[in-house]
Amino acid sequence: INMGNLATEKVQQSIETLRNKQARIYLFAQDTKGNAKASIRYIYQVAMTLKTAGFNPIILHEKNDYSGVSAWLGDEYMTQLPHKSIEGQNLEISPEDFLVIPEIYGYIMDQVKQLPCAKIVLTQSYAYMLETLQPGQSWAQFGFLKCITTTNVQKEYIERVMRQSSI
Repeated sequence: INMGNLATEKVQQSIETLRNKQARIYLFAQDTKGNAKASIRYIYQVAMTLKTAGFNPIILHEKNDYSGVSAWLGDEYMTQLPHKSIEGQNLEISPEDFLVIPEIYGYIMDQVKQLPCAKIVLTQSYAYMLETLQPGQSWAQFGFLKCITTTNVQKEYIERVMRQSSI
């Protein structure tokens, strides 16, 4: 088998996966232990919107004993959206997948920098943007080159602080 043909075949397979909306979109959410939190509600609403549009979102959380959001957001968010824990699990992550991590999880960015997927920061509050990064660190050095944010004011601030990121 020619290695060039194999590589071409893999790329074509990845393009087909993206085209068919089969790529996994992992959205990282913290465990609020049953407490309502607007930032987590937003992540779940994004995931549900993606699912309704035919995409493949997966809520990612840290621990196996995740409390979930049924108590304050509704059962449908727990039953209709797949959930995966990163604790002791080998996540299936391919180059065509996406990993979306809130800005407050700088320490997780370092842990996932070797993953082959597209990495995106979700910034809902620029106040937390640098909180878990070491001085001099930026998202780009962990492979996070894209950012989703919620306001134009935040977009302008992020563009000044994280120059290598596309917002």
